[in-house]
Amino acid sequence: MRTTLITLAGWLALASVTSQKIALAATSETQRPNIVIILADDMGYGDVGALNVDSRIPTPNLNRLAEESVTFTDAHSAGSYCVPSRYGLLTGRYMWRTRLGSGGNLANLAGTLIETGRMTIADVLQGAGYDTGLVGKWHQGIDWKLYDEAARSVIRVHPNYQDFRNIDFGSPVLRGPADYGFDYSFGTAGSAEMNPCTFIMNNKATVIPTRSSQAAQEKHGEWYGRDDNIIAAGYTMDRLVPTLSDKACEFVENATRTRPQQPFFLYYAMTTPHNPIVPHRKFVRSSRAGAYGDFVVELDDHVGRLLRKISELGIEENTIVIFTSDNGPVDRTRGYPSRWVRGDTGIYGHDSNGPFHGWKAGLLEGGHRVPFFVRWPGKLKSGTRCSTTIVFNDVIPTLAEMLDLSLNDETAEDGRSFFKALTGEANPESFHEAIVHKHSNGTFAIRRGAFKLTVNGPKTIAQIMDDAFPVSFALHDLDRDIEETTDVSRSHPEKVKQMHVLLKKYVSSDGRQ
Repeated sequence: MRTTLITLAGWLALASVTSQKIALAATSETQRPNIVIILADDMGYGDVGALNVDSRIPTPNLNRLAEESVTFTDAHSAGSYCVPSRYGLLTGRYMWRTRLGSGGNLANLAGTLIETGRMTIADVLQGAGYDTGLVGKWHQGIDWKLYDEAARSVIRVHPNYQDFRNIDFGSPVLRGPADYGFDYSFGTAGSAEMNPCTFIMNNKATVIPTRSSQAAQEKHGEWYGRDDNIIAAGYTMDRLVPTLSDKACEFVENATRTRPQQPFFLYYAMTTPHNPIVPHRKFVRSSRAGAYGDFVVELDDHVGRLLRKISELGIEENTIVIFTSDNGPVDRTRGYPSRWVRGDTGIYGHDSNGPFHGWKAGLLEGGHRVPFFVRWPGKLKSGTRCSTTIVFNDVIPTLAEMLDLSLNDETAEDGRSFFKALTGEANPESFHEAIVHKHSNGTFAIRRGAFKLTVNGPKTIAQIMDDAFPVSFALHDLDRDIEETTDVSRSHPEKVKQMHVLLKKYVSSDGRQ
């Protein structure tokens, strides 16, 4: 009798999960949900109160979102800094497979990084009938129109091209966000302080940038950007965040009111709390963590504003909201330019990384383990936590499974759907055999289960594949040592060997492991 009851209970649980999955599929066939991805910039896991009880930053809107969401506690950006993280989210592919190779950043003037013909998340959803919008930071490169086209090859490799007279800022760009599936786009080419300092809407600068950093300083009494900026009139750091917030809310409202039968996708790539740390004056001293904490409070406020807009429009129950950050925070205690900060740079006892060590651009967990909330009222079980390891590359396949869309073999090669973890049907360690992490200096690490192997020495794929290249290893057991303080490589030589071989397999392939 006991066996029968256990078996019956198991079948009832399975039936519940199956019926939920069928309901989600039915919803996607009749009225597909709106999708909003909110991406913070350089915000740490430990900044959110819902993830860190010791946070000294009030984040009421993010806390409430976490309470209403499925929270992934082992989620990772596709890179530990801006460009690879965004590339992975947009394409489902590791950036080190691109022309940039195993390291390096991308200047805004250096030309587009995403290859012609490669499907992005916006392309996939646009093809499924979505109205697609981007608001905020692009940072995947833009091909500006040049007066002297011969300089194109120089610009693509020059990290700080300064001949602005050769760039036709008044003409539509040759290639930009609108060429990657976005019906509407408004934002910045890259980070707030990167050239050109102007807003770009639908592949064209809204105001031609003409001012120098010195002129902006004289005009506004302060300039928190770089000394070599070219700046549009009206472009100021303290108005940047509110302007983008306005545009995000406008897109959602316009899409809902003018095209009520068409689902929309909004990729809201916030510029906060990336440097310059310039919170609007209304948020100054709103936290107990200095100017950085105040900037996160401002971020939280604008996330709340967008969530309220979704609620006011009556579309909350048919809108999936994903919130995450592109990577971990910057170590502001070491050589951080004081002119990039409005207010004190002190740490105030606040730990942006919560339980993790490491910072942006690095391989320790604090550099790439990020907050990750998924809310879909009435469809996903709110207030739950999932320990399955996921990575940004997985977002496209997950949405594709959720919406019953087919992906070809050249789309999101490095991604795996975590849809079953969302619904509670499965909770594996990971849907990947392994995931790959990358330092900004080129160093690789590979994560498999609880273990992470860092391969020191090689900085390129060719060096990783060269058995004669000098190499050393560090192995950490994240289940036992989340702060990564103890290297256990000597006590696990076979695991080191297996994971090293697996890393070579990953970097020598084209994905689809």
